[in-house]
Amino acid sequence: MDPFLNSLRNRRAQIQARIEHEQARPAPDSLRLYGLKKLKLRFREQIEYLERLNREGQATVIPVIRRKSFTPTMARPRA
Repeated sequence: MDPFLNSLRNRRAQIQARIEHEQARPAPDSLRLYGLKKLKLRFREQIEYLERLNREGQATVIPVIRRKSFTPTMARPRA
């Protein structure tokens, strides 16, 4: 199997573990959970895209997810 595809699956599993860890906390941070879930979805879409192209036998252009540090911003109080 493609090593790049394996690394994407591993990174997605790591994100899932971070989501589960955050949800297990007494007061989970909803903004952090939102960001992690969005990142997990991007990994899933990227994996599905690569699998679909590989099945069709076409040359694949591999989109790259760039690492960004996740710093949650404080939610503004509603007026």
